[in-house]
Amino acid sequence: MTLENIILEAKKGKRNAQNAVIELLWNKVYSYVWGKIKNEEEAEDITIETFTKVFAKLKLYNQDFDFTTWVISIAHNTMIDHIRKSSKFGISIYDETQLLNVLEDQPSPEEYLILKQDNDKLTEAIDKLKDPYKRIIELRYIEDKTYKEIADELNLSLANVKVRLLRAKQLLIDIMKSNI
Repeated sequence: MTLENIILEAKKGKRNAQNAVIELLWNKVYSYVWGKIKNEEEAEDITIETFTKVFAKLKLYNQDFDFTTWVISIAHNTMIDHIRKSSKFGISIYDETQLLNVLEDQPSPEEYLILKQDNDKLTEAIDKLKDPYKRIIELRYIEDKTYKEIADELNLSLANVKVRLLRAKQLLIDIMKSNI
């Protein structure tokens, strides 16, 4: 099956085709992101988030452009968004030459209340997931396990862990959107 056919099938929501897209492009996307940020776990998270966005925007893909380039551009934008939102990086760009750490260690009381409300909503949404998806979210984001540790614990291949986590995140997003 050609990449063009795989893309057409993936646009229809066929899981086998979506899995094929992930298999074909995972290493390219991961390598690109890891090359920029040099953090394995963050690169894996950004790569998964990239594929979530790819499948959400697949109907917008214009076949006049190279698919891999399109996916890498989504990865690039996802990485930038992730860095902006992440306290792990703790950087802000004030000018073109200097990166300054500007994050405080503790949130303000207002920020704490907002974070607590968001965490409560997230916990409720996680509880609504079916067991295999709920478990993989808990292992990755609550227990902070690596993909390899999750694969070993659930007796899955790394590829299956990545696909299941991708689906779980999409289901979680759908649940949270429906609760708004």
